[in-house]
Amino acid sequence: MGTAHASAGGMLHLLRPATLNPAFAADAAAQEADDAAAIDAAAGHPALTECQTAAALLTEYAALNPDPETEEWAFNAVERIAECAYAVTEGYEERVEELSREARGERAAIALGRFEDRGPVTADRLAALDDETRALLEWYAAPFPIEWLFAPERDTFGRILRKRVVVLFHGPGGLSLGLRDILGADVDIIGIDLDGGAVATAVAAGLRVIHADVTALDPENPALQFVSIIALTPPCQAFTPSGLGKGRYAGAIDTICRVIWEAGAAAGFLPWEHSETGYAPRSGDTWDEVRAPLAELEDPRAGLMAEVIIWPLGMLARPGSILECVMVEQSSALPRQIEDALFGELTQAGWHTTEAWTLDAVDYGASHRRRRFMTAHRGAETPFVDVVPATPIPAPTFAQVVGWPTGRTYLTRGHRPVDPATGRAKGGGSRSADLPSTCVTATAYGWADSETGETISQSDIGRLVGFPADFPWTHVGRGRGVRNKAQQAADAVCPMVSAAIFGRILGDADWETKVRSYVHELYGIDTGTAVPEPEQLNLFAEEPAPTATAA
Repeated sequence: MGTAHASAGGMLHLLRPATLNPAFAADAAAQEADDAAAIDAAAGHPALTECQTAAALLTEYAALNPDPETEEWAFNAVERIAECAYAVTEGYEERVEELSREARGERAAIALGRFEDRGPVTADRLAALDDETRALLEWYAAPFPIEWLFAPERDTFGRILRKRVVVLFHGPGGLSLGLRDILGADVDIIGIDLDGGAVATAVAAGLRVIHADVTALDPENPALQFVSIIALTPPCQAFTPSGLGKGRYAGAIDTICRVIWEAGAAAGFLPWEHSETGYAPRSGDTWDEVRAPLAELEDPRAGLMAEVIIWPLGMLARPGSILECVMVEQSSALPRQIEDALFGELTQAGWHTTEAWTLDAVDYGASHRRRRFMTAHRGAETPFVDVVPATPIPAPTFAQVVGWPTGRTYLTRGHRPVDPATGRAKGGGSRSADLPSTCVTATAYGWADSETGETISQSDIGRLVGFPADFPWTHVGRGRGVRNKAQQAADAVCPMVSAAIFGRILGDADWETKVRSYVHELYGIDTGTAVPEPEQLNLFAEEPAPTATAA
């Protein structure tokens, strides 16, 4: 693309009516003169040049595609030139940056449209992009891949061949393993997580993960237009009974619910009977402004539950979105008021089916881990696949997972004096290794045999949750990261439960058979089902090694 330079007045002349009310002619001429002077004073500033380039392209586009919408688009772009010039000369740097981003985004949108107009989007065509256009489209899509700007391929019936899935608060990859390794689903998954260690672990496992703060990204990013499913697993520490539970304080619940309701208005899904669409216009609040009240919370992790509504509604607010399903995992102690507020806003925005279950991973062949799972679907039909197995899937004992003989007891709170009246460690934390494991926590690296003091390994910790023995747990930073890696496993969604939830979402009626086969392969126990031949399994399929992307 070339760079165009034109005066605001010159381009406005092309867009304005041929005749102007004489009463305003003098004022208009004076304003144009002031605008021209400001533009001359700011000449050469990169932001102004960006605005001028975008205006020239949009004016050309409006001339070739005349309709009220494109003409308004071009008119606003031309008006932005003068606004940018004044912002530059007055030193309003934040506004200058905003206007520059707007202009560059519009320029990228035109480049995207022109690329699509020239024929089917293929990998070869993308590889042949000139450097300037590639850089522009990469900026437009960032931090997501450039290919996500384009619609996915469909079959002859119009069905998407490879659905796109975004996983927020991705962690080491429990959800993704359930999709990729157990179900064998042919989906394109991208995760986002702030923990560098969890990102490094997931990438080492062959997953594609962006290292970024979820709250710093834009849910209206154009690269998310063709995402079919979004899954969110916000931190649970603010709600779980084993923590301080500051997310369950009345004030915290009220603040979170208020932000959830404001998100609906910001996305344009506030019901209004006087509108043709049934909704009031968008409130005009930015997502940062919607989130602002969450700064009052004593535990900021509790506020991340608001992302459960900000992201789906933000994505849906972008014209052309094909988002069809939201999946959420959280502590089983999540306050009912928050869940009701979330489902209320989703229903209001057209999500016809909302569901919730409290599931324990022990019923799916792993250690105890009670979590609340919520889904919302935009389709009119209720999913037909059940998330509960026909019969509980056998879970291994703690001893079977870590390779101990029977008859042992393990401590989860370090070595404590034994109470002679009960034969158990004082203060609790003593459990028979001949039972399925209790819920893994960040201190699991210290779990030990009550008599010998033998501790369990990180591989054992991962297997208790449902990860393969050779899963590449990785720490970033100083030291060995023993606690960080244990925390990763403690935070992860059990892959087997993920397979059940996504089995329902994707309509995979064979998810239970696949989970039983996975559990048999992982622990070597009888799960009550025939085990398929190795070539039928997709347990630990190798994929091209991806790289972590920093936002």
